Amino acid sequence: MDVAASSADGQQPEASAKGDHLVVGDPRRTEILVRLLIRHQQDLFRYIFSLLPHQEDARDALQETSVAIYRKFADYDPAKPFLAWAYGFAYLEVLKARERACRNGRHLREDLFELLARERGKHETDLHNRLQALENCLRDLPPADRELIHQRYTIDCPIDDLVERLGTSRRTLFRNLDRIRRTLFECINRRLAAT
Repeated sequence: MDVAASSADGQQPEASAKGDHLVVGDPRRTEILVRLLIRHQQDLFRYIFSLLPHQEDARDALQETSVAIYRKFADYDPAKPFLAWAYGFAYLEVLKARERACRNGRHLREDLFELLARERGKHETDLHNRLQALENCLRDLPPADRELIHQRYTIDCPIDDLVERLGTSRRTLFRNLDRIRRTLFECINRRLAAT
């Protein structure tokens, strides 16, 4: 079995059976699943996090989504896009997480939650295009700016640690972050307008 390249919008088939089927216990099946999950982990996390307000809840839901996908992978039709199929599992895990949160007193109204899920699905292609543009714009930043963005937003380094590490004031740090965010915003919009 091969893992075929997926399109940017996840609309192409991602695995081909070549005459055989995905069989439980088959090491090829497990390898394909691992590759697909790794390829789409960020997309799944962004989808889940857009519906759950707390990052830890989203991480837990992603883990449960991965387990559910593993258990049902024999039912996956390789002729269909994996990501769309996986979003169905993610949605169910988000519902379970919301149910748990409701018991703890933290929850969105049901109609608002459903609206968010529908709207997120409608804008998937646009969100993917913006993310691709962001990745390209990040590469275009000067190394020091790129590193600052990485430290603050990827590693989630606390502001006080960055102030100390860079030997600057909080005010200067916030101005630099604001300048870089504006630069990225303008770059993203230019790239999207050019396509």
